[in-house]
Amino acid sequence: MPVKMVAIFGASTVLWILFAVSQAFKIEISPEYKTLAQIGDSMLLTCSTTGCESPSFSWRTQIDSPLNGKVKTEGAKSVLTMDPVSFENEHSYLCTATCNSGKLERGIQVDIYSFPKDPEIQFSGPLEVGKPVMVKCLAPDVYPIDRLEIELFKGDRLMKKQDFVDEMAKKSLETKSLEVIFTPVIEDIEKALVCRAKLYIDQTDSIPKERETVRELQVYTSPKNTEISVHPSTRLHEGAAVTMTCASEGLPAPEIFWSKKLDNGVLQLLSGNATLTLIAMRMEDSGIYVCEGVNLVGRDKTEVELIVQDGRMKSQITNGHQLTIHLMSAKSFYFLYCLCLYHAL
Repeated sequence: MPVKMVAIFGASTVLWILFAVSQAFKIEISPEYKTLAQIGDSMLLTCSTTGCESPSFSWRTQIDSPLNGKVKTEGAKSVLTMDPVSFENEHSYLCTATCNSGKLERGIQVDIYSFPKDPEIQFSGPLEVGKPVMVKCLAPDVYPIDRLEIELFKGDRLMKKQDFVDEMAKKSLETKSLEVIFTPVIEDIEKALVCRAKLYIDQTDSIPKERETVRELQVYTSPKNTEISVHPSTRLHEGAAVTMTCASEGLPAPEIFWSKKLDNGVLQLLSGNATLTLIAMRMEDSGIYVCEGVNLVGRDKTEVELIVQDGRMKSQITNGHQLTIHLMSAKSFYFLYCLCLYHAL
């Protein structure tokens, strides 16, 4: 009976020793099991052991592709650095640690993606009230493209939503967009246009990575109802002065330009102010003056004719009556008097 007990005790001791050894030598990898890395970033995979003073490490991919990274081992830790992360790093990696006659392995799946920028909002032209315009919402440099979704909102209203699940998966960065044609109205002024891009990187996770861009709508109206007011009159005498004021409606407020129409039809630019003042007028200043209201989406013009009269006139005799007009001062005022002579037959 004692012999049996000794045998059992000896076997138990051996089993306990083996169990203790197996528990002492362990391996861990970080991050665990699976990780995401963005193209262009850096990624560290760390493999470490316990229960072994001087382990040896090795790294490989499960399909024996190049690591596309640098390995640095110090003591009981080995680090695989991928900098920058590229398409070639999308693998399952295995870290093997050896201690004496024992060998342990841990694996990790590295999935990559690209979602580096906020989306862009582009217009085919200025937003003019009543005129259709195309809005484009772009998500640049995305991977994988088949997990991308783009939404476009005007205020709180969804204008369009588009996904790309039917796109062929390629190992490349792609820019995708959705397009909407809409006709701006006055009520759109200062409304927000929101382009939102979502990338469902992990198919098992319902929470995507998300980026968005917001732009306040700048809505324009072409200039209209352009009008000219003249003081004191459109008929003037030599030496007089005239002030002309022009107004035009539009969004944004139109800039005002004054020109004079030359004999050949060409417009000679005179001023960029709403008010144009001409002094010491001469007869050659007579002509057609043009006011034009201009903004980003259009222009509207109107014109006025100024007539400058000569101050000196010849005497006229009609039916025995003589009418004489004298110009006392060409630069001040006219003095008009009439001398009537009657000759008896």
